[in-house]
Amino acid sequence: MFMIGVRQRFSAAHRLDQHPGKCSRLHGHTWEVEAVLRGADTGESGMLVDFDEVAGALETAVSDLDHSCLNDLEPFASAAPTAENVARLVFERLDGEAARRGWSASLDRVTVWESADKWSCFEGR
Repeated sequence: MFMIGVRQRFSAAHRLDQHPGKCSRLHGHTWEVEAVLRGADTGESGMLVDFDEVAGALETAVSDLDHSCLNDLEPFASAAPTAENVARLVFERLDGEAARRGWSASLDRVTVWESADKWSCFEGR
């Protein structure tokens, strides 16, 4: 089984209204997002999926999050903008994009870092 990964960063603010501490106040992060794809066949190209194609799809998946307040965005109207929910949202968006583009590899997981040492991961099927 082959696996590839692509990382990107975006900047966004959020507040966690239910948090008992300082995270209930508006604050920002430079978020880092990593998408990992998995597949058994690289085909004639020798690549699972071209890195640039994955990077473009990931950029599309996070474009509305960049330089925003996550609490103000529709996807977080009914779910707190936690790292867990950001990871799930990016996974769902990128998984849909992978299907539209007809990639033979499947999206394995999306990991989101709020900082260098705090992360959340959402895995597929």
